[in-house]
Amino acid sequence: MRTNHLKDTVKTITMPKEMQDTLLDNCLNARHSGNILFRYSKLAAAFVMAVILTAVGSTSYAAYDLYQVKNLKVFFESGITQDRIDAIGQELNGIPGIYSVRFVSADEAWSDFQKNFFSDMDEDFAASFTENPLKDSFNYDVIVELKADTNAVRDQIAALDGVRRITDLKEEKSQK
Repeated sequence: MRTNHLKDTVKTITMPKEMQDTLLDNCLNARHSGNILFRYSKLAAAFVMAVILTAVGSTSYAAYDLYQVKNLKVFFESGITQDRIDAIGQELNGIPGIYSVRFVSADEAWSDFQKNFFSDMDEDFAASFTENPLKDSFNYDVIVELKADTNAVRDQIAALDGVRRITDLKEEKSQK
């Protein structure tokens, strides 16, 4: 039925007979010819976008995971002297593979903690602490170079006298 309607329509168009026949053949056989990608172009485009989004998403996750592992916190044994803390800082700067070392005081650690965990609560609650509960949480923030083996750097840091614990950002999140 559709074929007869198509034939009648093509015959009403003013054009040479050969063109009419070619047009009619092409229209009738269009369903059975052509590249499969062109027939399903929307599906192919959706598939390509899914592959691209997966690649970008996994790359971002890998970069974030690397960021977490390459940022270490070095905590000290209780009762350690300021001279020993300074000496550990100099020793950390001498370890190959360490990009930077920054000392974080107990007051700075408490301030960061307040910003991260008390921001939703009443400010009076944070002010109710008369003494810094993180007085022994002073530490060194250590950034390990991308090309360096983080586990080897951690082993060297752990061997330093006065170091109590080493964590990375991923470990800190899992402990909360």
